[in-house]
Amino acid sequence: MNIKNNYYMYGSFRLCGNEVINKVFLLDELNRIKKQKGIKKLHMFVDMDGVIADYRFGEGKNIENNIKGVYINKRPIYTAIDNLKIISDVSWIELYILSSCFYEEQANEKIMWLQKYAPFFKSENLIFTMNNNFINRKQAKIDVLKNCLDLDDCDYVCLIDDTHDILFKGIEQLGEKFIPVHVITLID
Repeated sequence: MNIKNNYYMYGSFRLCGNEVINKVFLLDELNRIKKQKGIKKLHMFVDMDGVIADYRFGEGKNIENNIKGVYINKRPIYTAIDNLKIISDVSWIELYILSSCFYEEQANEKIMWLQKYAPFFKSENLIFTMNNNFINRKQAKIDVLKNCLDLDDCDYVCLIDDTHDILFKGIEQLGEKFIPVHVITLID
């Protein structure tokens, strides 16, 4: 059980005292989709910036200029992290980080950030695409998802992202094997 903001996390429910407040909405949706599509194994990819770590408007210049500390000092979005922690315990879901970086130093900062705030992500499931601009990152993420679908144990892929363009690109290129999730669905 995890205590945060006067709420107790237990299973897929939030409890305040003995009262159930709500379930994790995304987990209910995924269970519905699993049953509908007959999914045996889902590979769920989670973006970092704007999903589990705060992304401030105008921050792009600091990222492009490789300003030290941009990632390690980001504010964690605890609601999303707590819900992903619950989802990480679901046996038919394999959880990954799929995040874009311009520089290797940024990937290293993101790894340190994850170790501090979301250590339930397996180190072998941390994927960072290296891109030279913000446009290339969209296709780079979709290419990772395509490669995953080529694996034998991968029925479907899911991407949780805050960028609509990436989610629409996934629908267009991956079809019915792709489950797009906007970050707001992760927030209860």
